[in-house]
Amino acid sequence: MTRAHEIWAMALWVETHHAADGHDVIADRIAALEDKGEHEGAALWRAVGRHYAQLRTGIIPIHGQPETRSH
Repeated sequence: MTRAHEIWAMALWVETHHAADGHDVIADRIAALEDKGEHEGAALWRAVGRHYAQLRTGIIPIHGQPETRSH
C-alpha cells in the first residue's frame, strides 16, 4: 500500500465513522499532535483532512487521470 492509499484509507475511515463531524475529529487530532510536538503526525492528518474534504465535496481523482476541478 502506498502512502497515498494509506491517506485515502484514513479519510474513508473518518467518513465512515464520523461523517459530517469528520472535520472536527481531524482538527482535534491535528491539535493534539501539534501539542505533543509530533509535527509529522500532524502533517499526515492535514493530508487526511484534504482528502476527507474531497470526499465530502465529491472531488475525487480517478486513478491514472489528471485531477480536475470545476468551479
